[in-house]
Amino acid sequence: MLKKDNIAFGALLGFVLPGLFYGLLYFVATMIETGTPWTRPFEPDRMLLLALVINVIPIRLYFVNYKYDKTGRGVLLVTFLLMVSYFLYIRYF
Repeated sequence: MLKKDNIAFGALLGFVLPGLFYGLLYFVATMIETGTPWTRPFEPDRMLLLALVINVIPIRLYFVNYKYDKTGRGVLLVTFLLMVSYFLYIRYF
């Protein structure tokens, strides 16, 4: 199912995976007591950045293992755009 060589599919995958991972991080952050040293990685701006790191896995899979360049480019493009928007968000908001 995930072996498609399509830029749109890669872009969709690049948006969905960080969203799911951010939801998982948010769930874990709500379960951890606030004010402890363990909550530092779970500040909202850091959770956004950590959620983008999950895209490294499909980039590696689609470029190296599957040799699906178009899908890898879609994931890479979305990751780049999300990183730029993250840094603009941190800078101006």
